Amino acid sequence: MTSASSKKNQAPESVPFLRDSAPDRTEIRACGIKLDISRQRISAADFEGLLKFVEKKGLLEAHRAMVQGATVNQGEHRQALHTSLRAFSAEAPRYDEVLAERKRLFDFAQRVRDGRWRGCRGDRITDVINIGIGGSEMGPRAVWHALRTANPDLRLHFLASVDGVLLERILSVCNPRSTLVVVSSKSFTTRETQVNATAVDQWLLDNGIVGADRSRHMVVVSANPEAADIMCLPPENRFRLWNWVGGRFSVWSSIGLPVVLALGTEAFTEFLMGANEMDRHSVSADEGENIPVLLAMMEYWNATKMGITSHCLLPYDERLRVIVPWLQQLEMESLGKTHGPDGHLVEGNTGLEVWGANGNEGQHSFYQWLRDGTGRTSIDLVWSEMPGHRYAEHYRVLLANARAQAEALVMRGPESPFFNAVSTIVLDAVTPRRLGALMAMYEHKTTMLGHLFGLNPFDQPGVELGKRLSRSAERGLDPKKALAEASAS
Repeated sequence: MTSASSKKNQAPESVPFLRDSAPDRTEIRACGIKLDISRQRISAADFEGLLKFVEKKGLLEAHRAMVQGATVNQGEHRQALHTSLRAFSAEAPRYDEVLAERKRLFDFAQRVRDGRWRGCRGDRITDVINIGIGGSEMGPRAVWHALRTANPDLRLHFLASVDGVLLERILSVCNPRSTLVVVSSKSFTTRETQVNATAVDQWLLDNGIVGADRSRHMVVVSANPEAADIMCLPPENRFRLWNWVGGRFSVWSSIGLPVVLALGTEAFTEFLMGANEMDRHSVSADEGENIPVLLAMMEYWNATKMGITSHCLLPYDERLRVIVPWLQQLEMESLGKTHGPDGHLVEGNTGLEVWGANGNEGQHSFYQWLRDGTGRTSIDLVWSEMPGHRYAEHYRVLLANARAQAEALVMRGPESPFFNAVSTIVLDAVTPRRLGALMAMYEHKTTMLGHLFGLNPFDQPGVELGKRLSRSAERGLDPKKALAEASAS
């Protein structure tokens, strides 16, 4: 592959588009998704060299080993079996226990939805409050925003931030007698979740929901076997997680309970099936025909060879708006690292900064910077071939904007050393199945990048320091002094 130094200060016209030299290698279709990498800045020769590099690195072999149950989270000595959560074959690792818990989850959700499970005074459940942060909130919120109807039978509320303003706004529109609270935390030690759960529990108590009545209004989702006891709930009110599932990869598990409650078991099953379809594509397709592999390849190229430091996600579909912060956590928490599993310092750039917004709105906000600013950015433009509404003129204008911006964002003057590299990702429709495939696609891209960068994408050691300092600050200690003491020890 061409060296980074030879690319660093090149103007865009001297960095060719893939479509200029290899137009037959630019478009891949699978799982209802069409990926177009024609606007990536790479020559045909470099693209073929990159494919050979990926093959030599054993990327697909490593990916298949993960899916088959190898211990890939070396730092925590664990498997990473999020693919087993959406498996429909007994050959998948831990299939029986996953299936058993999925059955419990679906049975409970169906009883809530059809009115067999009611509040302690006989009220039908109308509102669900999900208490959780990070991976216990972002995935379910992204799915809910994408698939909810205009007037849902059950309303979902996501209480993540430990901010009393959000707490008050949610509680003010809920009736405690018709509200179900889902407390989600893998460890059940997350401080923000503890504080919010205590506050909502007090709200129930203040409204006369005490003792055994609480069990009709609160359940927990956790890998901690003591979670139900901690909340003074019966064991059957706990839904299980496993330590071999990372929080940011967990929407397919019991963490998805709020979505199952609100959308129903059929929709959630379709969501799982779409992800499973992408799983099967990712392990069976050759590198040059494999959507997650190509996405990972191009981001690796952009980070290490093209001097690109940020990745911008621009969905031209209101339903996909919340995929932006979900992807931000997925990639940045997984790949925002400088050391490999053995502690060695990784050379060169690793994970990119991930940001973005609704694409049509972004045009009137930050596209000026993307188009003419002093930066180099990798961009995914995403849209659907089917609108989620009946307004034909709206869709015609929105689609025209998306297609036009895909070209406008890569055109710069020949004198500029700044440029963008654009991929377009087109779904045939935004359905539960296609959404599952899209989210699984990005998961696989992320874990594959971990392999290419030489990182463990399944731990997050950088997050823990802030948590420890926050606990010190709660006790009245100066965080700066606490940091100095921790460093000295």
